[in-house]
Amino acid sequence: MFLSTFMMKMDKKGRISVPASWRAQLSGQGFDGFIAFPSIAGDAIDARSLTAFQTLMDQLRADTKARSGTFEAELFTDADNPAAHLSSIAVEVGFDSEGRISLPPPLKAVVGECEQVAFVGRHEFFQIWGEQAWTRQAQSEREAFRSRVLARRGGAS
Repeated sequence: MFLSTFMMKMDKKGRISVPASWRAQLSGQGFDGFIAFPSIAGDAIDARSLTAFQTLMDQLRADTKARSGTFEAELFTDADNPAAHLSSIAVEVGFDSEGRISLPPPLKAVVGECEQVAFVGRHEFFQIWGEQAWTRQAQSEREAFRSRVLARRGGAS
């Protein structure tokens, strides 16, 4: 489980240390790294362990099969095959000997030029955000969470 938010500096060579507790959790699954892809929900990178990524792919393939009613749906890479699309944009990101990562160009473009990135726990997965984008997103999420809680309690925001 990925909890909390960690602000990590990017060095001059573009390397970023991954939070130690997350590295241990990810490495314990047989791959010293994670699978990452541009998020569809914001200006972030979604990252999952190898096992969690496989689970996501299994769910996407099952959904594709259910919608088409046939197994042939997996054989075609048309615009309505999310598993095929995700496979084409996902990247294996491995740790170096010091527990750092270097984002490949397609992923680095997502966070943009920044000195720090935020590693944001999302329970089953985590995200990597550029510092400024995360500041805006965190404020938006905080306000939405507060409004929902207050609405459930019958209070005003």
